[in-house]
Parts: sequence; structure tokens; C-alpha cells
Amino acid sequence: MRVLIYAPAARMGGARSHVLGVVPELAAIAPEDEVLLLAQPDLIAELPRLPPTWTVKAEVAHQRGFVGRFVWEQRTLPRVADAWRADVLLSFGSFVPLRSQCPTVLEAGNALPFTRAYWNVLRREPVRLQVEEHARWLLLRASFRAAARVLAPTRAMRQDVVTRLPELGPKVDVALWGVAPIFRNVRWRDPSGAVVLGVSKHGINKEFDVLIAALPHLRRSYHGIHLVLTGARDESRWSRRSAALAERLGVAERVCFAGDVPNAGVPRLIQQARLLVFPTWCESFGLPLAEALAMGAPAVAADIPACREVGADAAWYYAPGEVASLSAAIDDLLRFPEATAGMARLAYERGKQFDWRDNAIAVRQTLQKALE
Repeated sequence: MRVLIYAPAARMGGARSHVLGVVPELAAIAPEDEVLLLAQPDLIAELPRLPPTWTVKAEVAHQRGFVGRFVWEQRTLPRVADAWRADVLLSFGSFVPLRSQCPTVLEAGNALPFTRAYWNVLRREPVRLQVEEHARWLLLRASFRAAARVLAPTRAMRQDVVTRLPELGPKVDVALWGVAPIFRNVRWRDPSGAVVLGVSKHGINKEFDVLIAALPHLRRSYHGIHLVLTGARDESRWSRRSAALAERLGVAERVCFAGDVPNAGVPRLIQQARLLVFPTWCESFGLPLAEALAMGAPAVAADIPACREVGADAAWYYAPGEVASLSAAIDDLLRFPEATAGMARLAYERGKQFDWRDNAIAVRQTLQKALE
């Protein structure tokens, strides 16, 4: 099988971790496949040595802007696939060529545009962002319909897609994501102190403001409590809003922004925290939650389908948007050490479910389906 993997959109977060995790496994399970991988130069630098049947080329589509990227993906990418004589094109981005000589497989990695809540929240954002997102949605919808198969990282994400676009049901497959080996090589042990860790990019769907708003309530019982949040206070409009809220509530000295922490540095942060909080109201998978579970760390996550599917009974949950609910969940884990120890054991067992080899097998099965 000759495969073109298009992955320049995998620049950060879960998308980047997915490509770094699944590519070596795809190479291992089918070394006879001939593959052309287009990806960011810095991502390529992190990949291990691949078989000689793999060709890797740098592509920086994100630097072209939305219109330039659209033109490149719709005109140049199909020509690259033709020149490569690809049997199938796998896109780890949001879009595929609407017209392609070979079948295409599209990964559905972003749940936001498939939820009503997102479009309601977007109304409070700048008009320019609203226009851009509506344009992206039109292209995204067309891409999903043009693809021969669609990949979703959870059953919850599949349901989101099929609910919004019911006609896609027969061609949407689920390939559960994995976690990097670094999260299996280090086991969490309950540290001293009262550090609560929040891990994720500061985006429109993240609720770091709810976590910060819970801090005054928690401080009444835990005077030494601190929040450590990945990312920088000025990385986005949402992180700036969170930092401003901490100032207004008088808890800014209790909130530490750890900066842009590479994936390899996250285990150390988890080890130093009493628990991890994954504050979000919409997810396709929830990689930080899976990574914490793989280390056996207690975690609190939003009570949404994707987090429930990942965490099962090995995590605690709060009602999205509700400060009191999040405060109570954190308080339960901090107050009762025996509950924390029990959750840590369940978390470690649950974390074994997330394996990139299994994901690669499922991805390749979908590629084969696209050729049928």
C-alpha cells in the first residue's frame, strides 16, 4: 500500500502527540508500506528512524494563512498524491482535498464545531473570529463528506460527528488514542503539599477560569493550596482572561503559569501535584487525562462523554461550568487520602488501555477499508 500522510496541522497538543505516537507504530506494523509523510520540520526532528520505505518531507502549511492553505490543500496536495502514486491519502488535519484521484481518510480530531455550545460561545468572540470559524465549518463539512472514511479518537467524538452529519454514520471508525511511553515509565506517588495541576492549552473550550474561581473556596480549608497551570498567562485571550480573574479574586499569588511545557516535561509536573484537573466543556479525547491515568495519578475531569469514556471509574468528575461542583471534587480528593490512593490504583490500571500500537492497527484497518 502506498500512503500519503498529510500532517502539517499537527503543530501542538493532542494532534502533535498523536502523530508522534502513531507514525512509528504504523512503520512497525507494516514496514512494507511505502509512505510519504508531510509534516512540520520540528515534528520530523522528534521522530525516530523510520524504515527506508518511508519518505519524510517538511511542509509548513500553517504559515500560508487560511486562504493560502486552502489553495495548497485543494490544488497542490492532490498533485503531490498523484505524483507519489498514492493509493490512499491520510490527513491528520481538519481538511482533505475535495477532489482527489485516490481515496482520502480524514481524522476528526476537533469536537468543537460539532457542538451547539461552541457556536453559542463563539457569539461572544470577535466578529472576525466568528467569520473565520464559519468559513472553516463549511470547508470542514465538505471535507467530511468528500472523505472515503473518517477516523474518530473516541466513540463520543464519533457520536458528535454523526449527530451533526447523520449521513456520515457508515464511514466513521473509532481508533482510540494512546499515550507516550514516558507516562508509563514514571509512577505517580502522593507528594507532600497541596499543588493542584491544570494541564492543557488555554483555548475557547477550556475552563481554567472555573478552576481559578474555585481557588478561594478551597483556600479556606487548604491554606497552602496552589494552582500550577501549563501555558503562559499571555499565550491567548483565554489565558489572559484567567490571569485577570485571578487578580480580581485576589489569588494571583496562588496561581503559577508554568509556560510552554514540552510533553516530556509533563510527567514531572504530574509527580509534583496532589492531583490533576482537566477543566474543559468539550473534547474529542482528552489526552492530558489519559496521560495522568497512565502514571496512576488521581484526576478530576469534566463530566462530558469523551472524558467519561477515557476516565471511566478511574477519575472524579465535575459539572462543566460549575465552580461549586469542581471545588467539591477537588476537596474530596484532598480531604480523604484513602480515596486518593484508591483512585490512583484505578487510574494506573485504566491507563493501560491507551496504546499507540493499538491505535496504529485501527488506523491501518481504516486505510484498507478506504481502498475497498
